[in-house]
Amino acid sequence: MIDEQMSLDASIDDFFQRSGLTSQDRLECYNFVERFYPGKTISPASCQGYCSMTIFAGEDSVVQFRPHSYRLDLRITDAAREVYGTFAPETRYLTTLPASRLAVYSMRRIDGISFKHLRASCALAGSTPHRMELCKDFAQFLAKSWYNHNAEELPLGQIGRSLVTRLEHLSEELPSRFQPTVRNVLRNLHRIEALPWVLTHGDIVAANIMVHPSTGRLTGMVDWAEAERLPFGTCLYGLEEILGEMTATGFQYYGDADDVRALFWTQLQRNVPELEQKPLLDAVKLARDLGVLLWHGIAFDNGAIDRVVQEGRDVEEIQRLDAFLDSSGYSSTEKVSKI
Repeated sequence: MIDEQMSLDASIDDFFQRSGLTSQDRLECYNFVERFYPGKTISPASCQGYCSMTIFAGEDSVVQFRPHSYRLDLRITDAAREVYGTFAPETRYLTTLPASRLAVYSMRRIDGISFKHLRASCALAGSTPHRMELCKDFAQFLAKSWYNHNAEELPLGQIGRSLVTRLEHLSEELPSRFQPTVRNVLRNLHRIEALPWVLTHGDIVAANIMVHPSTGRLTGMVDWAEAERLPFGTCLYGLEEILGEMTATGFQYYGDADDVRALFWTQLQRNVPELEQKPLLDAVKLARDLGVLLWHGIAFDNGAIDRVVQEGRDVEEIQRLDAFLDSSGYSSTEKVSKI
């Protein structure tokens, strides 16, 4: 518990230091929450983002502070709520603090705890039945975007505008063992782009997956700051975070990963019957590979996402690429015909 508190304090300190802010600015944030939610218990969220500080106010409310460069696009957060319903939080802008110039947002708190904390705190996350339920819920979550096109009017985001350019950079700079997948995705990009372009969560990691603490079922997704319109299936790299976890020796899958993955695809096809057509299903699996390459082949350098990862420098990202592109033949490289 002491180690967890120290880690939480350190992550908040890092946020203020990266933002060029002081302890006085941090105090300004807490004072604002206390004034806005008088009488409510105030506590920092156990999972803090890189680009924000998040505070719980009572049982139902969340307050988030973000620098101007990482401010939320309320068109995106509103669209997420329209498309995904209760799986996404209601979000509104409150104010900008005068001294720190941090933008302040309030959100409805999604029930449950993060999958990251569930996985670390008990054996439940490693239980096959519970992770099967989570994968079924994840399929239901994704299916909502296939049928809901409320985000179609949103402009393309940073990733969606630059798919070809990013893939070309990856083809030039990624280690050679990943090149067959990159080339395959590039050759079949027209098939991926022909899929529905849906509002896609921009960072599906264990810390952003909220689950019920006793059942492990999905209650929602937090941190929609990087969401944008992308081909359906691009966010399927997030499925791997349910099927395994990072260890001291790299990303390791649970022993039942193949069975749980198969259940996910069965459930996704049940929720989206169109995917029973093999060409469409193959295109979604190609989009999955595209997502893996974009999210783990491009480094996150203090918010910049324009550098291809390198051996020895971006160790965990390379380890994820090794695992995700060679997960029992799951990569589409050998499964989808070259066109």
